[in-house]
Amino acid sequence: MFEDSVEGFIARWRDHAADGVAFARAEGSPLLEVALGEAVVQLFERTGPYEAPTGPVRLIVHAVASAWTTTEDGPPVLAAVGPARLRVAGRVVEREAPLVVIDAGIPVVLGLERDDDGTAWPEVGGWLACETLAPAQAFVLRHGGDRRPPVAADEQV
Repeated sequence: MFEDSVEGFIARWRDHAADGVAFARAEGSPLLEVALGEAVVQLFERTGPYEAPTGPVRLIVHAVASAWTTTEDGPPVLAAVGPARLRVAGRVVEREAPLVVIDAGIPVVLGLERDDDGTAWPEVGGWLACETLAPAQAFVLRHGGDRRPPVAADEQV
C-alpha cells in the first residue's frame, strides 16, 4: 500500500506537483487526459471524477512499477505506452521506500513493488527507467488545498 488516504498522499507529496493542461474528457470517464511537458498522457483521477478543470491544472503524478532498471544517465523520459500506463526515465530526486520521486521532465512519484529478483533499490541521484502498471494516477491540487472546481462570482448564491 502506497498511501493512507488521498488527502494524506497530497499532503506528503505536494512539493512534487507538476503543471499541465487538462483536456475535455469523455462523459463518465475517470481518465484525465493531460499534457505534461512534451507528453500527452491519460491518468486515473484520484481526487474525484470531474474535479480537474479543462485547461491549466496542477497535479501530482503517481504510478507503480514492478520492474525497473538503474541505468546510466540519459535524457528524461515521460511517455504514454497505453491507457494510464507510462514509460518513465529520470534521476531519483527523493526516496522514501517503497516510493521514489523521479525527475522525468516533470516529477513522478513512483511506487516500487519489489519481488526479490536482486534488482537494486534506486538511490537518490541515481537514474531509473521503467514502464508503469495501469493505472497511473493524478492527484489534482487546488489553491490553498481546496480541491473543488473554482466557481465564477456570478454563479455564487
